[in-house]
Amino acid sequence: MEKRPFLWGSATAAYQCEGAWNLEGKGLGEWDVFSHESPLNINGATGDVSCDFYHHYEEDIRMMKEGGQNSYRFSLSWCRILPEGRGRVNEQGIAFYNRVIDCCLKHGLEPNVTLFHYDLPQALAQQGGWANRDILDAFAEYAKVCFEAFGDRVKLWVTINEPKYYAYCSNMVGNYPPNHHVDFDRYFKTVYHEAVASAKAVKIYHDLQLGGEIGIVHDSSNVEVAPQTKEPERIKAIADLFYNRVILDGAILGELPGGLIPWLQENDIDTSYIRFEDTLTLAQGKIDFLGLNVYNRFYITDYSEGETEVFHNNKGAGSTAKEGIRIKNWYETTIDPTTKRNLWGREIYPRCMLNTLMEIKERYGEIPVYITENGHGCYETPDENDMVQDDERIEMMQGYIDFMFKAMEAGCDVRGYYAWSTMDLYSWVNGYEKRYGLVRVDFDNNCRRIPKKSYFWYQKLIQGFQNCIKEK
Repeated sequence: MEKRPFLWGSATAAYQCEGAWNLEGKGLGEWDVFSHESPLNINGATGDVSCDFYHHYEEDIRMMKEGGQNSYRFSLSWCRILPEGRGRVNEQGIAFYNRVIDCCLKHGLEPNVTLFHYDLPQALAQQGGWANRDILDAFAEYAKVCFEAFGDRVKLWVTINEPKYYAYCSNMVGNYPPNHHVDFDRYFKTVYHEAVASAKAVKIYHDLQLGGEIGIVHDSSNVEVAPQTKEPERIKAIADLFYNRVILDGAILGELPGGLIPWLQENDIDTSYIRFEDTLTLAQGKIDFLGLNVYNRFYITDYSEGETEVFHNNKGAGSTAKEGIRIKNWYETTIDPTTKRNLWGREIYPRCMLNTLMEIKERYGEIPVYITENGHGCYETPDENDMVQDDERIEMMQGYIDFMFKAMEAGCDVRGYYAWSTMDLYSWVNGYEKRYGLVRVDFDNNCRRIPKKSYFWYQKLIQGFQNCIKEK
């Protein structure tokens, strides 16, 4: 396949931006139920309307084009297409995504489409969701519907967004539905089923011979060991297996990590769901490219004492919690006093972009990579001219992009970069105060769109890159 131009775009996810949660035949999703009913929805926000992309998509896509972008990464709502998760197809849902895809192509934006970005149909969630092996056939059925409906125009596909982070929040942190807390059995079962389901979808896509490419998106989990660590090799191997290899070995190499099953069994973690026949599925479902959502590293040291505990902050400035974890007898994250953190306790560490890309190259070879998300969440107040002067975001993103360029100079096959996010949207449990958009959304004024300073910075950066390519 002919190599496409470098893709500069931005990204959203269906539940986070679409709104229209109960319109035109859409089924109920697990986030609809969680945001409406769960006391664990600590900020009280829902995605019922969000920034109303469902009714503003033409404006948003036009603004992307005017901002110099040539690609848009978005996800499909499973329950908008299959309201019960399987079976009946909602033709109004298909029609909506046809309109979005056609609008992208009209404006010269390459659609980069994700099948699953956290929002499971409630009907499947009630059957155990990703912990139930039936999800494999359900996801394959859904994928085939999407490929056949949109595959004539969509040539970049992603099976699952951040399978590890979805499993982590759902089963370790417990802040995402179904809200299990420190449940290692369910965490690994979820990740395993996601890996096999992704491979099934990849094979279906390849068999249909639609002329595009398909990959998976992994959240960058660059593992670095603190200098005072006594057993650096042992704990790095454990953390790398936990965060990375359980997903990446299956997706890229078509096989489970060799030490996974013995390691799980040594730690009394259930392995009964792992089946021999899945090895063939993994082998036949190797991805064409890898998407990486790059935000932070995992800075770890030896386990000290205490029970397993997950540290997470969904309250922003209302909490002093620093993002991290302590896993009894394995390892724990530690604080690097020289590194900044955002108000949600997450490290801002631009060098992890270079380190992640170099690790992927060294371990897996010449696989094409897209940076499918990179961005910065913060509180924002517009100035007297209604402009958000988001210099903090610009500085942070420029740092990560500079390290991406260094990785490319070192031979990493990076083919695109997507800012998170296209516009302000629902930030899961964080609600709406945590803003990531290049475009401000005035949620109190018919979701009016106002470009931020970062929108124009990104536009200029893209133009500068394109001018350099022309000169070469």
